[in-house]
Amino acid sequence: MKALLLKDYYTLGKSLHSLALIVLLWSVIPMAFLNVFAMIYGSMIPYSAMAYDQRSRWDRFARMLPYSDRTVVLSRYALGWVSLLIGTAAVTLCQGIVSCLPVRTEAAAGLSPALIYTALCVGTILLSINVPLTLRFGSEKARMVSVLITFLVFASVGFLKGLDAGSPAGAAAFPALLLPAALTIIATAVSIPLSLKFYRKHC
Repeated sequence: MKALLLKDYYTLGKSLHSLALIVLLWSVIPMAFLNVFAMIYGSMIPYSAMAYDQRSRWDRFARMLPYSDRTVVLSRYALGWVSLLIGTAAVTLCQGIVSCLPVRTEAAAGLSPALIYTALCVGTILLSINVPLTLRFGSEKARMVSVLITFLVFASVGFLKGLDAGSPAGAAAFPALLLPAALTIIATAVSIPLSLKFYRKHC
């Protein structure tokens, strides 16, 4: 799978570097909205990689390589998971540095661990929606789906900020934190078999 991830890295090329620069910029700016969006944006990267592959018909070539269908499909999810983790690490590190500066900002102080955790869950759920739909309809037909997912990303950012502001503290917050984890596990468990089915059908 490492080779497949490297293939995606080289395929995305300069566009991935540009996206990384944008995410880093969003991570540095002390605004909770941009920080959460930087974390969630990783769920969109597999769509770009799949669009390149479908235009070049790489999936047909992949059938001749010593990779199982499951490995190829899981590499799509792995790309999204790695992107989500990198975005989260960048935001956490940058905002940790910003919070140590003499000038304190309300936005940096408001980026709580619960908000970071929930943003990761939402990003993973969006990834679980993105991958099977792109495999099912193709990158061209899924373009509208991508627009919808982008809208969901923006909507989820505002929702997460409001949810975090009104969330309970201490032990009372534990049951509320279980819901995002449960939804993430269910979405991933349903999404991977669907993606594998669509990949085998269309390739």
